[in-house]
Amino acid sequence: MTMMVKDCMQSDVVYVSVPGTREDVLQIMAEKQVNGVPVVKKGSKTLVGIVTRTDLLTKADENQLAMLMNRDPDTVTPRTDLKTATKMMIEKNYRRLPVVEKGNLVAMISIPDILGATLENNEEFGSKEIIEFVTREVTAVWDQTPLPLTYMIMDMAGKNALVLVNEGGGVSGMITVSDYLRLSEVTVEDNISATFSGQESSVEWGWTSKDFLVVTKKLLKLPNISVSETMTKNIISLSEITTVSEFVKTVRNEDIDQVPVLSVTGNLVGMMEDHKLLELALEVQKDDL
Repeated sequence: MTMMVKDCMQSDVVYVSVPGTREDVLQIMAEKQVNGVPVVKKGSKTLVGIVTRTDLLTKADENQLAMLMNRDPDTVTPRTDLKTATKMMIEKNYRRLPVVEKGNLVAMISIPDILGATLENNEEFGSKEIIEFVTREVTAVWDQTPLPLTYMIMDMAGKNALVLVNEGGGVSGMITVSDYLRLSEVTVEDNISATFSGQESSVEWGWTSKDFLVVTKKLLKLPNISVSETMTKNIISLSEITTVSEFVKTVRNEDIDQVPVLSVTGNLVGMMEDHKLLELALEVQKDDL
């Protein structure tokens, strides 16, 4: 039986509206722990764009949501063949797609949704070992590297996460795009406190445009500390003999998109990224015809 988008889409969608600001997006992302948010026209569900964490990082000086978002994003409908949505994600390198009906946002579908529907409980394909899908090229840095420099390295490598290693070469932690934004937001809070120091406590959150711009431009300023002070130390890792099904369950349960893969002797052999399984998910769907 042919699967459709409606079979695995998530109808409980968080979104932001235009006109709006960077702060609106950051608040939603922090509250809901999501990396991308659809944008609708204020007072409606009419989809006009999508904004991601990457947009916030690459457009550091922009505050208006209309300038931050990607306009007229690719979409699917609830009745779109799931194979079509999977192919679109592979070809366009998307992590998620808005689901619309008559121009209105009704749901979202993501890579984990597709993998869960096609591979998590599939005995034939789900039993494959992840080692054949592992990315061997790992972007790793010493865990004593200054935090701003690690972001520069990650950005130049075109990655959304770094593996951190200690002096002995062992994996000591990870840091992701989400972590950088979380850390930069802390800096903003410090700057805001400094901006209003000495003023009456009754001052409301309503800066002049000049003050607002100054604070906004400092949004992505990272503290000059060692990355070891901020990295995620209790990282989730998997063995090279872990099955595809187990990997899918792990990333869906833990709400992550990649996992370091260790050999049976405990050495780092690569990274397992969820998008690497989209081709296999497509093969499952062809097999179901």
